[in-house]
Amino acid sequence: MHQEMSKREKKKLQTKKTISEIALKLFSTKGLEETTIAEIMEKAALGTGTFYNYFETKEAILKYCLAERIDCAKQTCEDIQTSALNATEKLHQILKVISKTHDENQQMIGLYVKFSRNPDKVEQKPPHGSRFEEILTSIIIEGQAKDEFRNDIPPEIINEMFSGILKSTLNSNLDFTFMDNISYKHSLLLEGVINKKD
Repeated sequence: MHQEMSKREKKKLQTKKTISEIALKLFSTKGLEETTIAEIMEKAALGTGTFYNYFETKEAILKYCLAERIDCAKQTCEDIQTSALNATEKLHQILKVISKTHDENQQMIGLYVKFSRNPDKVEQKPPHGSRFEEILTSIIIEGQAKDEFRNDIPPEIINEMFSGILKSTLNSNLDFTFMDNISYKHSLLLEGVINKKD
């Protein structure tokens, strides 16, 4: 019985993924508002009513897909956090993960941001919670404990500055790639944070 339930849950998850991936393809070619639920379900070879077993709205698909990508990036960041790299390299590797996630999902992020600005469409908070900030704080504290980072700056301030450069890069209109933009800012931040030994 347990095995049968497990198969059923696996099938439900696969159906949810199928619906979401088909929807994303349609959103990218037609736009979210122009794509109908009926179109999505027709391409998924499922009845229109079945949609509501998995998602409340089309916007909920965006949130689900983005959350999946963020969860994957979060897991990679957690692996970096527990690795044998020094704190400076950990921060650098995390930046690479963030840049890759951003570059691969730019269109979806753009759609999510567009609809998240409308309170009637989707809730204001992004779907990743505070875990990312916890990882950053942990790495910063580690760097300070190992005398790699300056100890006269509270970790919360360094974290806030790091988060600030992420936000400024996401909203930047400069003619740089996301990775180049954030790398320059990260380099400037580290110049002030790294403990320079005589």
